Amino acid sequence: MNLGLLKGISTYFSQFHKIYWCRRVDDNLLALNLEGNIFYIDLTRSKSTIFCTTQSLLSTKHYQAPFDIKLGLCHNAYLHSSCVDGDNRILALHFTPQNAYKKQAYILELEFTGKYTNAILLDERRIVIEALRHISESRRPVRVGKPLNPLPQPPNPKPYEVVAVHKELLENLYKERTQHMLESAKTQQLKAIEAKEANLSRLLQEIPSVHALTEQAQRYNLYAHTLTAHLHELQHKAIQGDSLTLSSSDTPSLEVQIPILEHTKSFSHLAQQYFTLGKKYAQKAQNIHLRLENLTDSLQFLQAQKALIAKAKSLADVKIFSPPKTYKKHQKHQNFEIFFIDGIKIGVGKNTSQNIELLKYASGEDMWLHICDIPSSHMIIFCGKTRLRDEVIHKAGEILVGLCSVKIGNFRVDYTKRKFVKITQGANVVYAKYQSLEYKK
Repeated sequence: MNLGLLKGISTYFSQFHKIYWCRRVDDNLLALNLEGNIFYIDLTRSKSTIFCTTQSLLSTKHYQAPFDIKLGLCHNAYLHSSCVDGDNRILALHFTPQNAYKKQAYILELEFTGKYTNAILLDERRIVIEALRHISESRRPVRVGKPLNPLPQPPNPKPYEVVAVHKELLENLYKERTQHMLESAKTQQLKAIEAKEANLSRLLQEIPSVHALTEQAQRYNLYAHTLTAHLHELQHKAIQGDSLTLSSSDTPSLEVQIPILEHTKSFSHLAQQYFTLGKKYAQKAQNIHLRLENLTDSLQFLQAQKALIAKAKSLADVKIFSPPKTYKKHQKHQNFEIFFIDGIKIGVGKNTSQNIELLKYASGEDMWLHICDIPSSHMIIFCGKTRLRDEVIHKAGEILVGLCSVKIGNFRVDYTKRKFVKITQGANVVYAKYQSLEYKK
């Protein structure tokens, strides 16, 4: 963070007198709402900056660490001043919570000084209330309940020129910052999806045809019936060799060479093994279309995902399809797709069976979404009784439309609580008390 730019931002912030809220939207990214103007504060070491964007950056996680809870002090607070600590790249926001029982002043100190990059909440005596990063072993420790020492001023400050800051400049900073990161994230995600696509394509090619499975089932049944017909001749004979040649029970002139299976104990046991195999392959032939449908649906879903990622305009949109590491560790197997918007779990079905599973899994208070008049995926936002922000519902509907197999057109997405959705047959439903969103692609 350039000192001249930070001084310009401090001056720009001084025109505001109210903090609506401040919260974390990524591990090192804060969103600060000053009278309806949202500023993003990136505290990534060596990449720290402040920027604006016309897009709403939705979090993929819900932050509840002590620091995030204490940020609640900024909610509806009076902003008294915004100042920079001399020639240190530290921006201090002095504020007083509006609804506090006892009026007390606080400081949100945003440090952009490389080694000390941090966000620290202090009381008026500079006692640390909470911090994004706690630092114990340092000449300048950051510990809760302890005073924060001032950072010494640089002995040989470099000359700088204060930048005249306006919103367009901060928006351009975001564009410059994110373009490279966005392209890098897209490339990484697309490579991961392409690897999954290649695996699914291989599995599709390996699926045997119904004809081949039926032929195999008939062959095994022939072996079983032939053995059964000759059991009276074979019951006193020992099993020897790799195969046995017998005349067919239906066509005596036809000889049938029957392979001896591993772990066969007797000829009656061998007949039973072939009956079991015949039944198994007949069932495979009967159900192979389900396996084919599942793989095809998964492949189409990945292709739709690729298209959404390719046209994503923000890092947040790219990260939606990459579940948090904590979820990956504790996730249970579920027969539908999962992703996260603003830290809220979203489920979507790829086919009829997954739609049915999703409807069964959802609770009554969860939010259900579906594209009106088009046979397509059902979606559930697993929110329970938590009130959803409009941006989350709108983004979920946008993804639902993006995953739809219909490529072009106008779409209406209806949404309502799961308890107002009644299953009629399979994944077909009727619903009430719904609202709608309009999309075009």
